[in-house]
Amino acid sequence: MQIISFVFLGFFAVVTAGYYLLPAGVRHIWLFAASMLFYFSQGPAHTVFLLFSILSTWIGGLLLEKAEDSAKKKAILAGILICNLLVLLYFKYIGFLSAGLLTSPILPVGISFYLFQSAGCLIDVYRGTIPAERDPIRYALFVSFFPIVLSGPIERGGHLLPQLQRPYFEKIRFDAERIRDGAVRMLWGYFCKMVLADRIAIAVDTVYATTDAYGGAVLFLTTVLYTFQIYLDFAGYSSIAIGAAKALGIDVMENFDTPYLARSIREFWRRWHISLSTWFRDYLYIPLGGNRRGQTRKLLNLLIVFVLSGLWHGAGWTFLIWGLLHGIYQVAGNLLAPVRGRIAERAFVEKSGESFSLRVLQTAWTFLLVNFAWVFFRLGTVGEALGVFRGFARPALWELFDGTLLTTGLNTAEWRLVALGILLVFAVDLLRLKGVQIAEWISKQLLFIRWPVYIAGVVLVLVCGVWGPGYDTASFIYYRF
Repeated sequence: MQIISFVFLGFFAVVTAGYYLLPAGVRHIWLFAASMLFYFSQGPAHTVFLLFSILSTWIGGLLLEKAEDSAKKKAILAGILICNLLVLLYFKYIGFLSAGLLTSPILPVGISFYLFQSAGCLIDVYRGTIPAERDPIRYALFVSFFPIVLSGPIERGGHLLPQLQRPYFEKIRFDAERIRDGAVRMLWGYFCKMVLADRIAIAVDTVYATTDAYGGAVLFLTTVLYTFQIYLDFAGYSSIAIGAAKALGIDVMENFDTPYLARSIREFWRRWHISLSTWFRDYLYIPLGGNRRGQTRKLLNLLIVFVLSGLWHGAGWTFLIWGLLHGIYQVAGNLLAPVRGRIAERAFVEKSGESFSLRVLQTAWTFLLVNFAWVFFRLGTVGEALGVFRGFARPALWELFDGTLLTTGLNTAEWRLVALGILLVFAVDLLRLKGVQIAEWISKQLLFIRWPVYIAGVVLVLVCGVWGPGYDTASFIYYRF
């Protein structure tokens, strides 16, 4: 069952109806059953490893609370984490680690997400920041909650577990406005994924499959398009997940906050895949010493975190390089901060404060750095990525206007739709940066204004979404991570 399918929408409608009809005391059982059915539909064999993660970390949490000796607690924590890490290493990295000599029979869907979620909860129990969850069904629901189990956001035990308790469920009543708001958030996610990301993917896949056939201008445009594709794809999934949870009265953390409007790489990572970046911060960067052990150690910690972040995304040299690039960006940003500050102060600061041109320049430069790194993320080998950059040496600007773009799988109308869609997303993000939430603003308008907007959105997704007979919806990019 794909989250982008009429089957899922029917499934979600049944789950939501049952959720509000059932007593608060059994809602967690209903949601757990629905979550397991949803995950089972991804492949029965995959469910075994989800259950292993659930059972091992739940038992580990109980053992940690009972253990009084610090050494024993450390041994329990290390043992459980190592067992889960070995599972992840085998299924995701055995091919990379063995140089292709061994292969994994399957890659359990969402394994990186739910292992990180359960591991983070176990570490929090070890630290004493949250109590161990004694109800196995509630804990299993926490790990397998169907909107987020495949691609996050990676939730924290201290945030989600309290919302799965009976007292919280008792406060949740059927609320048409809340369900509407959740549905609107889901609709935005479907728009980002189906109307834009999957359509952009057609052109990106075509160009990257035959890079030698295109000049530098088209290749550069393709890198920009992929930069938007991965954002629209993953942010689209997060919006669907957040909206589905909202309809059930459950608050799931935000995963994106206008990342391409960031003015530095450091700020970009505060806005991109927030649940993962904060996970690495809290469970790796800070335990390594963070910035508490001097500048050199801080920069080394940053490099370690970003290299591991790259490998978390995929087992390959291109992912490692992608992570290393972002680590180098962070290190360079720290080392050059005083110089950049002096240049900005002399060239761009006006009496009223920072100039608009400085903000635009910083945002554009950050975007280009991120865009450059995404090339390694997208392509399968280092040689293919370098081939794209070599292609920039033959600009062939005329290919942007002579019909070459129409050979990428999109016609003129679709290119216009992509351009207008990206502009719309940019406008929504810009307004959000200014503190204006478009969905909230629309919900406050008169009935005869807001409902035509909602209906138009549904029609747009149904008519323009890459969705139809024989279409195997492109898996969300982050499914494989």
